Amino acid sequence: MKKVVVSLRALLSAGATALLGALGFSSCAENINNGMAEYGTPTVQYKLKLKVTDQADQPIPGLSLKAIGQSKTSDAEGKALIEGRDTGFYKDHEIVVEVKDIDGDANGVVKDEVKRIAITKSDFTSHQTKGWLNGTVEKEINLKVERK
Repeated sequence: MKKVVVSLRALLSAGATALLGALGFSSCAENINNGMAEYGTPTVQYKLKLKVTDQADQPIPGLSLKAIGQSKTSDAEGKALIEGRDTGFYKDHEIVVEVKDIDGDANGVVKDEVKRIAITKSDFTSHQTKGWLNGTVEKEINLKVERK
């Protein structure tokens, strides 16, 4: 009985491999007018210049700023530069910036916040139509946070 089960598994595995292989090749068209089959995710290259201030417009150093999968700490002027590529399209959308106080009382206690930042087509410095990179966004973002 054990030999039969092993043989049946091998047969099913070989059948599934052949079927999936045939489906993969059949998706490739011989006619150039059918378009190109591409697998990937549309992305946008970001360059975010962040500045964090309190209610009195005083810069706040020592805050963790996280956006597009990158994390930086604000400097003495409350500034941080976050650069990277993230999923996105050439259209109006939002990105999320997380602000966390990581130095405690050293620069004053700040309430942790999540800010939603609007990105518009005017923020794009370039737009590409080839491949998966949809363009580049450069934006200066002033974040106001609340001291506790």
